[in-house]
Formats: sequence, structure tokens, C-alpha cells
Amino acid sequence: MCLIVVLAIACGGKKKEQEGGGGGSPGTGTGSAPAVNTDDNSVTIFVDDAKVAKIPAKDLADWPRLDSLVPQEARRLGTWTAITFATGGPPTTLEKPAQNHPDKVAALFPAKDGKPAFGMFDPVEYAKKGEPAFRVDAIRELRITLSKQERGGEHQGGGGEGADITKLVLEIETPTGKKQLTGPEILKLPRETQPGSEDTHGWRVTQFLEAVGVTKFETITLVDVNGATVPLTKKELDPKTSNPFVKLNKSGVLRFRMFTKQGEGWSPGADLRGLNKIIVK
Repeated sequence: MCLIVVLAIACGGKKKEQEGGGGGSPGTGTGSAPAVNTDDNSVTIFVDDAKVAKIPAKDLADWPRLDSLVPQEARRLGTWTAITFATGGPPTTLEKPAQNHPDKVAALFPAKDGKPAFGMFDPVEYAKKGEPAFRVDAIRELRITLSKQERGGEHQGGGGEGADITKLVLEIETPTGKKQLTGPEILKLPRETQPGSEDTHGWRVTQFLEAVGVTKFETITLVDVNGATVPLTKKELDPKTSNPFVKLNKSGVLRFRMFTKQGEGWSPGADLRGLNKIIVK
């Protein structure tokens, strides 16, 4: 009878071990057993609740633009009504990212602790891998909500991978020969605010000329990638009455706008999208 009791106790203990995981080993069943931590620092992306991508941790080192990670039809930032982030704590929501952070680039990047982070970057800060104007850390997933209404104007365009500013070359033709200013050299130049827009920063065209040693001229002609031109005289470039402003836009190209002093404000004039050459005479 002692033998029978011992066998019964042993069988009962083995059955409980099978049911509960036993021996301190992680359980595989349901119930109150703690879940296994599977956080691999990847980021899952949803568009209107449909899963569209899972970005592994190794790809975050490239600082991918968020609009390049979603389907083509969802890449217009102006149609994003909200981005909601899951971080392990209470969810964080960025409402109307294009309207609340105009001229900013939405991107994923690795934080200093290696965790995935999201940021809305000034294009120059993004190119320099600098600091974002808005950020969310330790994200596990993000959900983009699209507008149910068709959007027009600039909201219809853009989206996707921008040009690489580090490969940009601005040609400058002078009477003594051709010069050039590279993207990395442009990024090192100090910026100022755009007239009428404290959140937008860029350079004066004359800074580009000075950077390659051009200090004397009578006229300059700005040329964009499509061949459109804007001629300007030295008088028209008087810093007291004008600001020939250039910014790096979200597409990674140089956009020129001429601002002229009007009373206490500034009036926008000539506009070139994609400045790539300056002819000096």
C-alpha cells in the first residue's frame, strides 16, 4: 500500500507539472502566466487599421521617412488626419501632422538607447540627423488615420523618398570659371528665418556666392532643374529692401523665393522649385 501511495503522489505531481509548466520553466498556456517579452525594437505600421509594414530595428539606422514606408496612395502627408503611437504606456496622438508641423519631414530613427523613435524634422535637421521639432520615443507601432475627404492643392503631391541633400551640387558659373557648392557645404552655412514665417529657415542666395568667393557682380541668373530662370540685378539684391531666400524643402531640393520689402512686411515674388545653377555676370 505504501508503494501505491508513492506512485499516486508521483503521478499527480507529474500531471500538475504538465498543466502548469512546472519546475519554474516559462509556461506556454493561457491564464495568468506572464507573457514572454518579444520586444525586438521593430515598429509595426498601420494605415486605417490595416497593417502595411513592419520595420526591423536594423533599418532604423537609415532614418527612413515615414511616407516612404506606406503604400503609394497613402503617402500624401496632407491626407493624414492623425498618427497614433503605441509605446507601452498610454497612447500618444499627433493630430494633423502636416498642418501642425508644416514643412517638416516625418521619420523613424533610433534613439540613443537603441529604442525606435519618431520625429517631425526640419529638412536640414533631418539631413544632419539632428533634433526633431516633435518626437515620440520607445514606439512599438504607429497608426496613420487618413482623411475620408479628397484633398486638393499641395496635399495631393509629394510623399515618398526625398532627394539626398548630401549628393546635391549647386553650379555657379562666373566670368572667371565654374565653381560649385555641395550639399554638405550648404548645410554648414548659418540660416535665418524666412520673412513672414518664424518656423521656416534658410539662406540668402548671396550666401552661396560668398561661400565660393564671389563678392562682386552686376547681375545673377537663377536656374532651376526644369530650365526656368529668374534674373536679378545687384540693385534688386539690396539687403535693405529684398531677401532672395532659399530653403531646403521636404523633397530634399532647394526652393527659391524672392521677398521684397513692402511697408512693415514682406511681399513674395519670383519662385523657383529646384534651384541647381547660378550664373554670375
